[in-house]
Amino acid sequence: MLYRFLRGLNEIYGVTVLFCFIAAFFVACAFTLIYPIVPLVMLISSIFLVVLARVVFLTLRWLERRVATAGIRRGECPACAAKFDAILVGERRVHECPGCRRIFDEVGDPYVPQENPDDASKPATFERSAVGAA
Repeated sequence: MLYRFLRGLNEIYGVTVLFCFIAAFFVACAFTLIYPIVPLVMLISSIFLVVLARVVFLTLRWLERRVATAGIRRGECPACAAKFDAILVGERRVHECPGCRRIFDEVGDPYVPQENPDDASKPATFERSAVGAA
């Protein structure tokens, strides 16, 4: 439960911070002629707020990984608490949940299979089974 909350928060955090900074820009534009000190204060404080936003983002990612690795060490999925086994993909060890079908790598990040760059120039081929064709 905690993992799903942290994962959802991490997914929307960047867009939320972006919209907050865009809203602050429009507030600064509105106050440019009305009360010019407000845009200056907002400009100076925005530098520190960017650093704060980055630190909060890194902290949220660290918490998500920590919760995920704790679940992986117990041998269960951090998202749904189902038991799973480790499988080897190439030289990497990944954990696939049979319940929610999520895949995690050994450090707790969601696993994304990498494409083979040698296969990029090859055309895709599809084969049909002869079972249903008769």
